[in-house]
Amino acid sequence: MPEVSVFCPGCGRAVTAPSEAGTPDAAPLSRDSFLGAVAYVGILPAIVLLALPTLKEHRFVRFHAWQALFFAAGTLVVGIVAKLLFVVLSLFPFLGFLLAWLLAGLVALAMFFLWIAIVTKAALGEAYELPFIGEWAASLANR
Repeated sequence: MPEVSVFCPGCGRAVTAPSEAGTPDAAPLSRDSFLGAVAYVGILPAIVLLALPTLKEHRFVRFHAWQALFFAAGTLVVGIVAKLLFVVLSLFPFLGFLLAWLLAGLVALAMFFLWIAIVTKAALGEAYELPFIGEWAASLANR
């Protein structure tokens, strides 16, 4: 097998071992996976999970707490942008107002289903990195 191969041509498994610096995983339905899911309930649980000294060595919980904080901030930014687009589209008669409500509903549904997905991933013990913010959360959790 060539040295540049990343996957085995026979079985498809990775040739190199996964790095420890990546996102951590936890066993499904364990204490860490439960606390990782609780981090997404709101901003306060995420801050409390980061502040507890007993959880300093639990990278999985810290990763989800940081990602929950970044997700809350990202949701706020997306909400503000959607509200501004709503105001701009509402200035156009009939069709603009209809598109504004459609945009508001789609953004709200997208954020809700994304939240459900990351809570489910955390409860199942998977460290799913969201685009843009997941890398920041992983780097802060590994410190």
